[in-house]
Amino acid sequence: MSLKPPCEISVKLILPAIRLLIAKSLIEKYGYTQTSAAKALGTTQAAISHYMRSKRGWKLSEKLMEIDDVRELLEKALEKIAESKRLDTDAIDVCQICKITQKYLDSLKTYKLHGGAVL
Repeated sequence: MSLKPPCEISVKLILPAIRLLIAKSLIEKYGYTQTSAAKALGTTQAAISHYMRSKRGWKLSEKLMEIDDVRELLEKALEKIAESKRLDTDAIDVCQICKITQKYLDSLKTYKLHGGAVL
């Protein structure tokens, strides 16, 4: 039994996977550079580079995209960010994504993440 609250899991594991998915889509689908994607997400180019080299959040991001509700929320957020060229604080509903992922924690727990961490 873990004493980690759901929000701690989200901040440490799910949020990096979400950033990776959005950064990857901005770069591959919308033609953003790493620098412009970083600006749109309110992070650094180095962080985007780190995500793109599969160093953080990659395995979990693939699993999250298998969850229809999460994928739909991310696609809507991506459209808002791509339209405005910056992070709209309402674009990514992290709390809603967290609530959705709670339903799938058992299946996500079996997923090994970078560094051997497990949910």
